[in-house]
Amino acid sequence: MNYGQLGKVRRGGDPMKAQAFRTQRAELPEDLWQPLYDRANLGAAAAAVTSQVSFFSTARGQSATLITSATTAASKVKTYRDTNMENSNVVPTKLFKFVGVSIAIIHGVNDNDTAGTAANGYDRQSIMNGGYLQFRIVDKDILFLPLISLPELNPWNAVSTTQTAQSVMGSGSGGGIGQAMYAFPVPITLNPYENFSVTANFDATPVLTATADMYVILHGFMRRPT
Repeated sequence: MNYGQLGKVRRGGDPMKAQAFRTQRAELPEDLWQPLYDRANLGAAAAAVTSQVSFFSTARGQSATLITSATTAASKVKTYRDTNMENSNVVPTKLFKFVGVSIAIIHGVNDNDTAGTAANGYDRQSIMNGGYLQFRIVDKDILFLPLISLPELNPWNAVSTTQTAQSVMGSGSGGGIGQAMYAFPVPITLNPYENFSVTANFDATPVLTATADMYVILHGFMRRPT
């Protein structure tokens, strides 16, 4: 060992000036609008909804059962379509200030199918009326809300009539309608490395006529190192 060189390093600090070339500068953060979102499967056709459905627990790149086509759910690797969580139940290097929450429900039968129009409306009402959302940070419960109180980003509606012997139906008014959300009167802060969980809980375990997925979107600002 070259003790002379070691002594110079100790007295003179960092000879490589490595701190000047950091890619993570926590003391100079940037703030962006970036919700956290996650998608989970509620249950299969002709089966009861899972009594507790966990969100944000399966990170991007991991496998989960989700709707992959118009009618079926299968195991798939989660992508940004499904979640922007990089780790399960924790965000290591970023701080979030959540200002609201909303949901979206995806049906395994197309809304514009004759069978799907009636079934999807029934399923959606069963889901919304039969469950509640629980939001927990570390060991502290932050929020309990019945699902029916949460705005949907893709509200469902249907109209059916007959014109010149042809059935005319309208359904599914699209996604992100006005960015509807249940606004938190007091924002909720999630610090880096804090474990959190969001679950949808169903007491009555309603039976679905078709498989269904649900998104939970936590709207808010993200603070990250520059």
